[in-house]
Amino acid sequence: MSTIGILVASSNNNLLLAQKLKELGDAQGLKSEIIDLVSLNLPLYNTIEEEKNGIPQAAKELVEKIAGFKAFIIVAPEYNGVMPPVLNNAISWSSRATKDWRETFNEKFVALATHSGGGGTKVLQAMRLQFIHMGANVLGRELLTSYDKPLNEESANNILEQLGKLAKI
Repeated sequence: MSTIGILVASSNNNLLLAQKLKELGDAQGLKSEIIDLVSLNLPLYNTIEEEKNGIPQAAKELVEKIAGFKAFIIVAPEYNGVMPPVLNNAISWSSRATKDWRETFNEKFVALATHSGGGGTKVLQAMRLQFIHMGANVLGRELLTSYDKPLNEESANNILEQLGKLAKI
């Protein structure tokens, strides 16, 4: 059975959303693993950092861990209308830690989710553009929750079911 990676770019409500998605997936018999990008504490990517210190071990381990995943759920809050820095930074390091910058996400299946106090639609659009650019196959259906809008578990279960099927391909 393939594992679905749940990459989460927040230590608050989005982490709770990721944990709920894992719980729903477990109930379907799916195997999933949460990867908390915040706890990786990656240095801010820039060329001087890379030239001076090389690729951080945490970035190499992240790429190695997710190399075996065929499917992901990316869970991230909206920061100033786009993706949070921790997600963009992890993507930047992962693109530098492989021979081909698209290697980490190319041909993978990705679902998008957010818990956002600021609307959330812009981060979903930004993530969609980023992961398509990285070569991922992004599902059309996405999850948007907020303080006023709880998780639609029917939609979440449908997305998890789709990813479970795609992860077996």
